[in-house]
Amino acid sequence: MASAFSKVLKRVADILWPRVCAVEGCGRTSDRPDRHLCSLCFAALPFHEAGGACRICGALVMAETHHDFVCEDCRNHPPAFERARSAVLYREPADQLIQDFKFRKATWLCADLTDLLEAAVRSKLPAHEIDVVVPVPLSPRRERERGYNQSALLADALARRLNRRFDGSSLVRVRETEHQARLSGDDRRDNLRDAFAVPDPRYVRGRTVLLVDDVMTTGATLSHCARPLRAAGAARVWCATVARAVMNART
Repeated sequence: MASAFSKVLKRVADILWPRVCAVEGCGRTSDRPDRHLCSLCFAALPFHEAGGACRICGALVMAETHHDFVCEDCRNHPPAFERARSAVLYREPADQLIQDFKFRKATWLCADLTDLLEAAVRSKLPAHEIDVVVPVPLSPRRERERGYNQSALLADALARRLNRRFDGSSLVRVRETEHQARLSGDDRRDNLRDAFAVPDPRYVRGRTVLLVDDVMTTGATLSHCARPLRAAGAARVWCATVARAVMNART
């Protein structure tokens, strides 16, 4: 009864205060129920195609592949996770939406971004094998400044859709680090060394963990998060992000 009443209230609110599409310059009213992207802009997002890609990190390959391809970066610096997959490329307008969600308190975009994340997980990973969904943690200081952890919002929403357990406390950030966006290559890996820990391993031991973040660039953050999860006894660590930076895999 309460759910039906809530739906009626949402319909009334949509009539009185129509949702305008969140993509800058669109201006159309969103025709997707309870969402803030119109169907045209949603369909036009730069989806991360499932063609030729690295078996581990998911980086796209310029040429078509017919074998179990592993990119040069994963061969030279094997990540601690088994697989990483993304929904869209970090290009317009996806980058604008994620920046609004992450830095401008547009938490109302969570459902739209979770739509993308859920589709990527269900199509690119064996979702039924996931046991627990874990977000990449922020430092306490940054979370206080921002007011929320955008990755935790996504992970919590995704866990509910997958009917899996959300665990926002097992993986913690134990020291402050520089913003990864300011660094590249080896500096990213060095910046995050020993930055994450699993104080109590019992909730991840023997589990298949899905690690969730908003954007994957080189994969350094996800790998440094996966390492203590594996050390704590996680059977497998898979990663899912809404977006992937535009970096083609090298053969």
